[in-house]
Amino acid sequence: MLLSREEEKMWNGEYGPAVEKAIRVVVRVGESLGATQLVKVSHVHASGISYKNVGEPGRLFIKHLASMGARVSVFSTMNPAGMDLECWTQMGVPQEFAQAQREIVESLVKMGFHHVPTCTPYLIRRPSLGERLAWGESSAVGMANTYYGATTNREGGPLALMSAIVGRTYYAGLHLKENRVPRVRIVLDERVRRGLGDPGVAGALGYVVGEIVGDTVPLLEGARSMNFDSIRAYVAAAGATGNIALTVIEGITPGWRELLKMSDSMERVQVEWSDITRVFEQARAESPDLVFVGCPHATVSEMKMLLEVLEGCKRVRSDIEIWVSTSRNVYLEAKEIGLIERLARFGVIVVRDTCPMVSPVTARFRRVVTVSAKSLFYLPRTNGVETSLVPFNMLGEVLCGEGG
Repeated sequence: MLLSREEEKMWNGEYGPAVEKAIRVVVRVGESLGATQLVKVSHVHASGISYKNVGEPGRLFIKHLASMGARVSVFSTMNPAGMDLECWTQMGVPQEFAQAQREIVESLVKMGFHHVPTCTPYLIRRPSLGERLAWGESSAVGMANTYYGATTNREGGPLALMSAIVGRTYYAGLHLKENRVPRVRIVLDERVRRGLGDPGVAGALGYVVGEIVGDTVPLLEGARSMNFDSIRAYVAAAGATGNIALTVIEGITPGWRELLKMSDSMERVQVEWSDITRVFEQARAESPDLVFVGCPHATVSEMKMLLEVLEGCKRVRSDIEIWVSTSRNVYLEAKEIGLIERLARFGVIVVRDTCPMVSPVTARFRRVVTVSAKSLFYLPRTNGVETSLVPFNMLGEVLCGEGG
């Protein structure tokens, strides 16, 4: 691999052992993927920071990096932790887990990471068109490439840490324009198109598309009605059932016309409403003990949608817990407009910094209903929880007691 003079100094240890270690990892990974050079990045997002996921090896690795003087060289953010960093006792998180989780976050903050754990780094710092990033977290990667027109591969947590230290990533994958060209044309029937304003429906579409195309870049036709939250739900699900880091959405993805012109030929796949209903019907969590909103971390608009559902109930069921996961910055925004207080009147628990996928407290739930297709994919696999998906417009059927 061809390195710049500054990168050679990093390689030779002139900036210290942590930088030397980091650039050697990034270079070796890049070489294995055919990269011949590195590129500078301006924002790194590290996934895999929950103690539930990384355990003792991960805690010790991150702590070791911080202790050897590792510091980030670009703006860097971190994925959700395994608990609300302030209200973990209310969540029922064991003290031993909390101590280990705090050490991980403290080590990352010591290295210079932004202190807000979230899977929505684009709500902390908006990516710009063409900006190079090194992001973990599949849903964030999907948003960066698909919605903002930035460029990033789907990086593993340890590799993202290395990129944060050196401010570089390998020049391969989606950093190359030819790899951003769509190869499969997804055509939607009219009923699917009409439903895409609901994040639950858009997530189900992402679930289907991920199953169909795997890691290929798809072109999504007829989806101009998708709103911001629908796009978030779609890319999160598509990155779960498939390995999709970029969907070219007609009329939405920056530069979509140019990418379409670069495509020689595309396989055509029709998605019918029956494909969407299959996702909703594949699992039914009868008598759920939890309704969950916030994967990816909920926006203010999604919290408003939930509140509208609850206010439309004559009586809200008291035998179901209602959780919303969000980031600290969105929580503060919602609190300022009285939204947190209004949700609390209906018994809604809003947790920050975490989500059920990466928290140990999820084990106490047996049956979950969610509006997140990504959660539908992961909760049964990672937590053994019976999970079903509903669109927002049917959430009232779950939450409202007898009489509606």
